[in-house]
Amino acid sequence: MSLNAANILFDLDGTLTDSRPGIVKTIQHALRSVGVEPPPESDLLWCVGPPLREIFARLLPRGETLLVERVVAAYVERYRIAGYRENRIYPEVPEMLAALGARKRLVLVTAKHTDSAERILTLFNLRGHFSAVFGSEPSGRLADKKDLVRHLLDELALERSETIIVGDRVHDIEGGRHNGIRAIGAAWGYGSDEELAGAGHICRSPSEVLTLLSA
Repeated sequence: MSLNAANILFDLDGTLTDSRPGIVKTIQHALRSVGVEPPPESDLLWCVGPPLREIFARLLPRGETLLVERVVAAYVERYRIAGYRENRIYPEVPEMLAALGARKRLVLVTAKHTDSAERILTLFNLRGHFSAVFGSEPSGRLADKKDLVRHLLDELALERSETIIVGDRVHDIEGGRHNGIRAIGAAWGYGSDEELAGAGHICRSPSEVLTLLSA
């Protein structure tokens, strides 16, 4: 079985790269910068995927919501310098993108700030596969995948029936469904099968995605 689509939207964290080390270390750094002792790494796995302000609103002590912007700023500062370099590219991703990019339009869609996403793609020599990169703004605008996907569909004038989103978290699946596009769950990332249940298809590896989209 294969799916036919001209435009493929790819999530970044947990889909193209294993970003947990850089995200977790930077979250811990940001919390310490305001005097909050962070949870251990094992308790922060859920932080790969959601928007920053959502993450810190949950991690800061109750009643400390005014600290969110300070912590976000500390996170962004470290991530721009060191955190983005702590990514690891998943096996089979370069081959998948090269093969799909030769026949289809690839667009990156991530809750990360756009400049951080650009840095990561450049670090792994992946930027050339994508016709465009869409991320969130420093103010937090477009951090919600539903808003971000709608924005890029409008900006690029993409036909919804010809567009598919690939991602590893429920935010990606809901971002697609909310905007009337099909979704593929990337089960090699951080989302469980239950979390990805709303996707039309679930793939266990990038090579499975390539096979599914080879029409």
